[in-house]
Amino acid sequence: MIAVLADLLTLGVAVAISPLSIVAVILMATSGKGRTNGTAFILGCYAWGILFVGVLVLIGRAAGAEDPDSGPHITIDIIEIVLGAGLLVLALLQWRGRSSHETPKWMASLDGLTAWKAFFVGVLISGPLSPKDLPLLAAAGGRISQAVLPVEQVVAVVLIFGIFGISAVAIPWIISVVSPSKVEVRLSGMRNWLVTNHAVIMAVLFVILGFKLIGAGVADLAG
Repeated sequence: MIAVLADLLTLGVAVAISPLSIVAVILMATSGKGRTNGTAFILGCYAWGILFVGVLVLIGRAAGAEDPDSGPHITIDIIEIVLGAGLLVLALLQWRGRSSHETPKWMASLDGLTAWKAFFVGVLISGPLSPKDLPLLAAAGGRISQAVLPVEQVVAVVLIFGIFGISAVAIPWIISVVSPSKVEVRLSGMRNWLVTNHAVIMAVLFVILGFKLIGAGVADLAG
């Protein structure tokens, strides 16, 4: 299990590094209902991550993906290569848009959210509306479904991977809980830097992960 988690660590950290999601949590943390909405937002991110990956793992293991010589195993490797190529394309698109430093308009409405709406926004941002997270979660689901592990360890891996995926967005929330009186001072600089540099951050991340997925898929096929 430890080896599988180590293999997934890069993907988990990549899911976690989502500048606009971190900015969203910072905006919630500095508003009147910051801790409540921030908690709901993070839970939404976590719930989507483990649900999406869990479903993919169920499908993969039901098809026999844990057998290295099976058709589903080979199919997952091919999909991984395709996802890696897609991330390289996204890297190019992000790099072309690096001159835009505007905060997305939807963030202006975060102050007025209820806890349930914040949860729903977390679900959307962590998957359905994220061009970054969907391929990464799909790759993680494929990797876990290929692992030769008992069911209880597979469940544990999915749950722990979900924690990897929310680690970065949890940081501003933790600051808002531990030091609520200084949250604005501590987080305003981080917020501005992330908004200014999010396209460059994502472009570099996409390049690294794109080549990682392509390399991992090719290595599996060649092995």
